[in-house]
Amino acid sequence: MKINIIDNLEGEIEPLSYSEADKVTALIRKNTQDVNQGEYTPAQIERLNAFATPEKIQEEVKRGYLVTLSKDEGDLIGCGIVVRKGMKLVIKTMQVKTDYCRKGCGSIIYKHCENRFKQAGLHEIEVEVPKFPRTEAFYRKHGFIKTWNPTPMDLYFAMFKYL
Repeated sequence: MKINIIDNLEGEIEPLSYSEADKVTALIRKNTQDVNQGEYTPAQIERLNAFATPEKIQEEVKRGYLVTLSKDEGDLIGCGIVVRKGMKLVIKTMQVKTDYCRKGCGSIIYKHCENRFKQAGLHEIEVEVPKFPRTEAFYRKHGFIKTWNPTPMDLYFAMFKYL
């Protein structure tokens, strides 16, 4: 497996090509569909994925941090995106193909994201989590706690961790 990192949090250094942004977009959209077990309607899934277009992913990466995990042949397995939100950093999304879940791939991606928070001198991580039970379980496994419960109209809930 191969890890690739684009770190533009301190200013754009490396652009993300359209074809790579398209691969990330496809992964996010497919994965969101695959893990939905009735938590979201089709319209809500589309709202969850509104940021997942190649152009928007390229924009996020211009001022953010992207870590991807691929097979040695280049097939994308997973990704994590960290972006600035005001004065802090937040995990925008973390995705792993369903075939690779529970095999440590998400933890590899997450550790790279967490290390970037530490490198920035931050002592906490906040993430808005979709209401998928396995996503919540993943973040709990990594020490996060839920900080508010969603209402039926909310697409996400917040989780938080001190570093």
